[in-house]
Amino acid sequence: MLRALVLLCLLATPAWAQHVVHARLDRSLSSYKVDAALGYVLTATQDWTLLTQRGLGLRDRASFQFYPSKQAVELVEAWVDQPDGTRVPVPASSVFTRISPMPANVTGFVTSRTMTVLFPQLRPGSRTHVVWKMTRAALPPFGFNAASVLDYEWDTALSETRIDLPATVAVTWRARGGFVVSDVTEAGRRYIVARITDRQGQDIEPGMVNIGDFQPQFQATSLPDFEAIGTATAQAAKGTGTVQPALQSLADRIAGELLGEGAARAIHDWVKTNIRPTVLALNPVEGFAPRPAQAVLQTGYGDGRDMAALTQALLAARGIPSELVLIEEGTRSTPPLLWAPFVFNQVILYLPDFDRYLNMFSRFSRFDALQPNMRDKLVVHVNDPGRQGRTPPNTPEQSCYHARLRTSLDRAGTITGHADFDMSPTAEAFVRAQIAEASSLEQLAGQSIATTPEGGSGTYVASNPRDLSQPLRLAADWTSPRVLNRLGGALTLQVPQGVGPLVVTGLRDLLRQTASGPRRTPAWVGARDYRWDVSLTVPDGWRITRLPQDVRVENVIGRYEAQYRAEGQTILVRRQLIVVLNVVAPDQFSDLEALAYAPIEDTRGLVFLEQPK
Repeated sequence: MLRALVLLCLLATPAWAQHVVHARLDRSLSSYKVDAALGYVLTATQDWTLLTQRGLGLRDRASFQFYPSKQAVELVEAWVDQPDGTRVPVPASSVFTRISPMPANVTGFVTSRTMTVLFPQLRPGSRTHVVWKMTRAALPPFGFNAASVLDYEWDTALSETRIDLPATVAVTWRARGGFVVSDVTEAGRRYIVARITDRQGQDIEPGMVNIGDFQPQFQATSLPDFEAIGTATAQAAKGTGTVQPALQSLADRIAGELLGEGAARAIHDWVKTNIRPTVLALNPVEGFAPRPAQAVLQTGYGDGRDMAALTQALLAARGIPSELVLIEEGTRSTPPLLWAPFVFNQVILYLPDFDRYLNMFSRFSRFDALQPNMRDKLVVHVNDPGRQGRTPPNTPEQSCYHARLRTSLDRAGTITGHADFDMSPTAEAFVRAQIAEASSLEQLAGQSIATTPEGGSGTYVASNPRDLSQPLRLAADWTSPRVLNRLGGALTLQVPQGVGPLVVTGLRDLLRQTASGPRRTPAWVGARDYRWDVSLTVPDGWRITRLPQDVRVENVIGRYEAQYRAEGQTILVRRQLIVVLNVVAPDQFSDLEALAYAPIEDTRGLVFLEQPK
C-alpha cells in the first residue's frame, strides 16, 4: 500500500516546477486617434484578474505616467468586479496624482506626474478594470510612436493596439513573436491593428538580457530612420554647448599647457570629479536635449546628457571637437525592432580626433574605459543631419583582472595573507565604485572574505578611487583562523581564496535558481579575462602529500584552467577564467553551466598535509 502511494505521488509530480499564475492580464487595449500634425488621443483599457494574495499585492493599483507640459490625462472609468458578480466602483478618494517616483538621488529633474487608481475591496478572484484617456496636442519632438511589448512575468489573454490616422501620414510598423497585424486604408484613413492572444508568463531567469531582445512586440513610428532622431535632438540642443567666457576660463585653467588628448583627459577627469551625477531616464515625450552647459556648471549637478554637454563645451573651448551620442545603457544585445526613440536611455560623448566614446555619467570610469554594457551597441550621433555608429566591441582584453595572493599557514592553523591587484580600466571602474561607496575598507574586506570557505577578517589599502588621473592601486591583508580539518590521519584545507573584489566563482550568479526546465532566455555574461595566482607556504617540516588535480574546461563560452604544483614548502596555484562571449543563447546554456561549475568544483579541492611525528 505504501509503495503504491509513493508511486502515485511520483506520477502526480510534474517533471519541472510550473509557473504560478498570480494575476492574468485579460485585456490590454491601446487605441490611438492621430491627426495630420501627429497629435493624438490615446484611450487605454486594462482588465486584470487577480488570482492569489501575491497577485493582489502586485496588481492592487493602476498607474499612468504623463508629462503635464506635453500631455493631459483623465481617468474615464475604473471599478472592481468581485467573484460573486458585485461591481465596486473606485471612489474619488482612491484616485490621486503625484510627482512620479524616482530614485532618491534625483535632484530637480522630475517633470512627469503619475495618476494612480487604488482598487478597493480586493480578494482572490477580483477583476479590475480601468480606462485612461491621454491627449497629446503639441507636435512631439520625434513624431508619432507607439509600442506594445508583452510583459514577461504575466499571463496575457489579449493585447491589442489600434492606430487610426490620416492616410497621408507616413507610419512604419514592425511586429514579431505572434502579433497579427492588419493594415487597411479606407476613405482617406489608415487603420493599423496589432493583436496577440493567449501568451503565458514566465519566471524571471538569472542574468536575462533586456526583454526587448526576445519578447513579442509591435512598434510603429512616423520617423523615417534612426538618423532623424539625431537630427531632431541636434536641433533641440542648438546653443546648449555655447562656450561662455566662464567656460573658456575654466577650460584654460583645467588644461593649462596640455594639448590634444592630454587636455581632453584633464577635462574629462575634472567634470567627473566636480559635477555630481543625478539620475534621469531619457523620455521621448520631452526630447533628449541637455540643459545649457553654463547652467550645469552653475548648479554643479547633471544627468548623463548634461555632463556630456558640459564636457563638450569645455572641450570646444580648447579646440577639441566632440559629439553627443544616443545609446542604450543596459543588456540589449540585438538590433532594435524599429528606429524608435525609446530604444535610447543615455547620452554619451564621442571624440572623433581620438575615436573615443566617453560615458560621462559613469563616475568611476577613466578616460580609457567604456563599460561593457555600452560596448558593441548601435548609437546615433547628435548632428544635423544625424548619423548612425557603433561602439567598440567588448572583448576579454577590455576586462582584465589579476590578483596575486601570498599566504602562509602557521602551526595553529591560521592563514595570513596579502594580495595585490592589477586591473584594466574597465574592470577598475567597478572596483573604484565598491571602494568609494563602502562605509570602511575593513567592512568591504569583511564582506569579501565572508563569502569564502575560510572566512576571517582583513582590510584593503587603496589609492583615492575618485582620482581618475592615475590607475587604482589596491592591496589587501587578512587572516583566516582555524582553516585546518582532519581527515583520517591527515590535515586538509582548501586553497584560500582570500580578500578580493572579484571572485573565481563569480559566474555562480548566472546558474539556474529553480528547476523550471531548460533555459528559455539569453543571458548577459560579459567577456572577461580574470586570473588569480596564489602561493601558500606551510610550516617547516610539514609534508605536502597531495594536491588537487589540475583543471581545464574549454568550450564555446570560454575557458577555465587551474594548475597546482609544490616547490619546497610552498604550494603554487594558477587559476584563470576567460569568457569570450557577452551573451549566451539558451541552447548554449549547458556550456555556460559547465564553465561556471568548473571553478566552483575546483575551489572545493583539498590540499593534504602531514605533520612531523
